[in-house]
Amino acid sequence: MVTVSLAKFAAFALLGAAFGAIAGLWDLASAALSETVTILLASGFLLGALVPRAAPVWALAIAAGVLGSHLVVPVPLGVAPDAVLPAGLIAAGVALVPALAGAMAGAVAVRAAARLGRL
Repeated sequence: MVTVSLAKFAAFALLGAAFGAIAGLWDLASAALSETVTILLASGFLLGALVPRAAPVWALAIAAGVLGSHLVVPVPLGVAPDAVLPAGLIAAGVALVPALAGAMAGAVAVRAAARLGRL
């Protein structure tokens, strides 16, 4: 029984990291910030609604995916290779804010819907 729970947790963490990687790649390819924030909010909301008790963990997984995408993408010309890690850490830290907001909103929405269903 514990392995199923652990497998589910790992699957959702990997899904969060994949969502974060998509948002990070979108951030690197696009000049617009609103689409990246929307991806982060929506993915956080989805994961927070699916497993509300682990909402902060999903936000961290999403931020880790953003960091991973920044580290995997080749360094553009004119950018010092030493600047990639600090820039990725800053992007992950900034991405954590909308991801956490979305995850907490998803968790609150599920709990509110459950309470309304009981009335």
